Amino acid sequence: MPTALVTGANRGIGLEFVRQYTAEGWTVHAGVRDPDAGSALDGLDLKGGSVHRLDVENRDHIAALAGRLDSRPIDLLINNAGMWLGDDERYGRFSDEQWMQEFRVHVFATMAICEALVDNVAASQRKLIVNISSAFGSLGLDRGIGDYPYDTSKAALNMITKGLAHDLGERGITVICFSPGHVATDMSGPAAPLSPEQSISGMRRVIGRLDGRQSGTFIHYNGEPVPW
Repeated sequence: MPTALVTGANRGIGLEFVRQYTAEGWTVHAGVRDPDAGSALDGLDLKGGSVHRLDVENRDHIAALAGRLDSRPIDLLINNAGMWLGDDERYGRFSDEQWMQEFRVHVFATMAICEALVDNVAASQRKLIVNISSAFGSLGLDRGIGDYPYDTSKAALNMITKGLAHDLGERGITVICFSPGHVATDMSGPAAPLSPEQSISGMRRVIGRLDGRQSGTFIHYNGEPVPW
């Protein structure tokens, strides 16, 4: 069976990816900030995969993860780890350091993980990298408000997705970014209209159909294109 690696895997969207892929028999490696703290991953059968300590802002953690995986193929790398400042995202309410932290998590870490694990992805059969973005990072969708650190860092994530699709295409790797929808998670709150099960089921259907022709695209969880 194929192998997936999911960052930010201890809750919300990441946890649901782990649940659904392991239920399909995939081997799953789950990256979490603190594997000793206990989480909903406890008791899940990862089908030969492991839970890995991975604070994505920590380059030593990324290097250690790459070392542990060595040359093992990764069919699907899901860069899901993310953050959101809530009301502090709004105009005049955030600091430069908070803004930079979102770039470290959403942009710099995603690039570092892709660079560290590109040989693992290239060695696999499916050769897929999926970056979890947001429709809030789209310049073509006007929602009337600005969550400045979140929105700008997700827009930058979209840009590096396009760059990676170009640079890794010669190795047969497909790279896309997803808008998962407004999902009921700890970050979005329970009133959000979409359940994690619905969002991840939709994204998995899209992932199952991916090939090089979709590389560098921005896609809703339901398969519809998102304007850049």
